[in-house]
Amino acid sequence: MASMATTAPNTAPPQSASVPRSFWQRYRVIILAVTLFIVIDLGVLVLNFYTSFKISEDAIGVNLSGRQRMLSQRMTKALLTIDIELRDGRNAATARDEFKLAVGLFEQTLKGFEVGATVPGGDGKQVYLQPAVGDAARQAVNSALGLWEPYRSILAPVLDGRETPQELSAAVAYARANNVKLLGLMNDLTTALERNATERANFLRMVQAAGILLALMNFAYILYKFLSSLRRADEAILEVNEENREILGSVREGLFLLQPNFTLGTQISRSVGTLLGRVPKPGDRLIDLLGPLLFEKDLKDASDYMDLLFSPHVRENLVQGVNPLTNVEVRASNALGLEERKFLSFSFNRVVEGGQVRHLLVTMQDITPRMALEKQLETERSRARQEFSSLVQALRTDAGTLRSFVLRAEGQLLQVNDLLRSLSDQQFMADTRKTLDKIFRLIHTFKGEAAALNMELLAGMAHALEDDLQRLRNMEKLTGDALVHLPLALEGLLEKVGAFKLVALAHAADKTVPDSADNAPAADMLSGPTRVLELAQRAALDMGKKIRTRLVFEEGAQTHPRVQDPELMSLAVQLVRNAVAHGIESPSERSAAGKTDSGLITLTLARRATDELELRVRDDGHGLKAATVRQRLLDLGWYQPEQLDQFSERQIVAHIFKPGFSTAAPGGLHAGRGVGLDAVHEAAKRMGAHIRMQSTPGQGSEFGIVLS
Repeated sequence: MASMATTAPNTAPPQSASVPRSFWQRYRVIILAVTLFIVIDLGVLVLNFYTSFKISEDAIGVNLSGRQRMLSQRMTKALLTIDIELRDGRNAATARDEFKLAVGLFEQTLKGFEVGATVPGGDGKQVYLQPAVGDAARQAVNSALGLWEPYRSILAPVLDGRETPQELSAAVAYARANNVKLLGLMNDLTTALERNATERANFLRMVQAAGILLALMNFAYILYKFLSSLRRADEAILEVNEENREILGSVREGLFLLQPNFTLGTQISRSVGTLLGRVPKPGDRLIDLLGPLLFEKDLKDASDYMDLLFSPHVRENLVQGVNPLTNVEVRASNALGLEERKFLSFSFNRVVEGGQVRHLLVTMQDITPRMALEKQLETERSRARQEFSSLVQALRTDAGTLRSFVLRAEGQLLQVNDLLRSLSDQQFMADTRKTLDKIFRLIHTFKGEAAALNMELLAGMAHALEDDLQRLRNMEKLTGDALVHLPLALEGLLEKVGAFKLVALAHAADKTVPDSADNAPAADMLSGPTRVLELAQRAALDMGKKIRTRLVFEEGAQTHPRVQDPELMSLAVQLVRNAVAHGIESPSERSAAGKTDSGLITLTLARRATDELELRVRDDGHGLKAATVRQRLLDLGWYQPEQLDQFSERQIVAHIFKPGFSTAAPGGLHAGRGVGLDAVHEAAKRMGAHIRMQSTPGQGSEFGIVLS
């Protein structure tokens, strides 16, 4: 068993030099160097401030010592002037005032040099005079005090103004004997103070020089460490950028950072240029790059959405679901310069720093293959649902009605097939147009009858075939290539009708289900008109309108032999759909006209005294206006204005029964082909019936079919 022992794996994480260090570990040397730099600068600044303060004090002392020299001269001069004035018998008051002022300032300043005092400065303002510092300065002050104290005693009677001639003579004699000495001592004091100030200035310069030298050395060291760190950081950044380039060059998705002003950052994956059809550059605006690709509404929605993402107060997870560029169709060109359908998906993720949205990380993908697959799957699912729904509806339909429908449908489609074959033999374009109009009527009638039975699959296939026919009608010149795909579409319709024919036969063979063709109770008589009105409700829902329907059987209509004629119900389908599409207004238009938001469509069957059966379809819509028909005829280019001026309003309105004329927008399932009333007109002629129409603008229209 010992041979099967294994060594337990070491789960401790390996030590790696690449493990990120702390901020202090990475920048310790630079932080210490910067701290030392700050300390040196602060020390030099404090010394500068202190020394400058002392130099300022020295300047005051030098200034006042110089004033002492002047005051010693003023005292002697004033004393001599007093002596002369008194001898000559003149008033010596002015000289005495000058003498008192000079003595007072000299004595006060000299005491300040001894012990410090607040004295008048050179400008008369009070300044604080520091005691004299230094041996030479102290010796000069002490010597001056030795001369001044006896001098002050001798001058006391003169200052009081009560001196005798002998006292005045003694003061003059002492002044003459010691004035030069006192002046010399004040000169010595000034020289000593100036020497002190010079020494302080020299010391300040030395401190400044040393501080600047240390700061420069420290700065050089900081610069060296900073450049070293910067070099290492640049090397790391270059390495990261190279890795980014390799990643961005290999990923299939388009990746880039988006700035708040919608400009691209510096890192852009190579696939962005492939997806956009042009090579973007850093600083390009995303809106400008998407402008040639997106439709205007998609571009505006995208701009608003990105504004939301850059707003920090908007929560990202709340707006991700409304991204307008999750699945967007773009107008792209292939290598041949031909426009092709392409789908792109954009996802946006915030890059947040300090609570602010700094960038958006944008990811682009080409989802065209996925969209094509999804569309194919959805088409197949939709077709399967329609087939199942139509099959269920066929099983719910009574056997007689279903059998009648499939037999008529098969006949109509076979007739279309014969008409398509005849197109290749026709030489003139006018004949081809007439044949296309016949095919259009047959397919439109088939679509209406299928829709009345709620067979969505057949109605949808017929509508797609109408799209092809509409394109052919709009072509200036028809070619064989333009007609080649029509038989394939017709074959698909015949195949589906054949399947429903089998269902109808099986349905009819089921003896548990009563056959409406053999048993025609009142409920069967009502089933056709009821289905027509149900179709009206579905058509109104598709077009965003609201309607109410009413079915009226006037007395005697129930017993008319043609009341259950399938062709009559086919005409009812066309007239009811026409009423919904062209007659009934939208709810907002009805409200503006003072009507209820739900329009009313009435289907009436009446038996006339002449034994004729009349089918009437009435709506309370906006009615038919000759001016509207006239404008549509001009838009279609069928007539010139001067030609229409020759027509009466009745003749103009009669054009609504012409093939290709419609006032509705093309492309809708229920209107816009210009076939509905054309088919009604042709079917009525074939049945030997005649059509009547009444219309009142703003109140509605009524169409009637009268069968004999």
